[in-house]
Amino acid sequence: MQKISSCFAALLFVFTVHAQVQVRFEPRHHNVYENDLVRILNVFLPPGDTSQYHVHSTPSVFISYTVTKTGSQLLGQPPANAIPAAKTIWYESLVKEKIHRVWNADTGWFHVMDIELTGKGVLSHPPLLKNDSLKLLLDEEQVNVYKLQLPAMAKTTLPATEKGLLIICLDKADVNISVNKKQQPLLMLDGHYQWIESGKAVSLQNNAAFESGFAILQLK
Repeated sequence: MQKISSCFAALLFVFTVHAQVQVRFEPRHHNVYENDLVRILNVFLPPGDTSQYHVHSTPSVFISYTVTKTGSQLLGQPPANAIPAAKTIWYESLVKEKIHRVWNADTGWFHVMDIELTGKGVLSHPPLLKNDSLKLLLDEEQVNVYKLQLPAMAKTTLPATEKGLLIICLDKADVNISVNKKQQPLLMLDGHYQWIESGKAVSLQNNAAFESGFAILQLK
């Protein structure tokens, strides 16, 4: 009887593993942008909500936007609790896939962004971006990640890169973004983004009387 129970448990675990959805198909992970190098998943959980078990198997950069009491559970493991800090940026290689679910144990919404690094083929080795407003946070195989603090009414320019840049707003911003001198005014909120194609320089002009923060992803 014990052997039968063990076999049943093993079969149930194997079935459960293969029944999981990839993270981009999990209903609370909204696929808002995708190209050959990145896939942006904007994740929102209302109070008391729980995601499905889902699979992370692509190297990713994560950005948390809220200070929210959350719980998570790896498949087959006990649950764990956490309170991620807002504007925290981290990287996971996910060489070993992760299957988990996440829930919101707080009274406000939980917001996090998952930027999957989907590029294939030969990696480039671009020079680090040099700018007084930039701080290098991560230097990983497929990406360099910087934090840009743009003072009130200030302007900064980032050079053209071989594979492109992803600019993500960390808090509200009123900016003009100029790509190859073509200007676009934007009012941006947490999680708003702009993809800058390879070979194109970009300038950001802060029109507001307050400092604004951005994450800059330099693809390799």
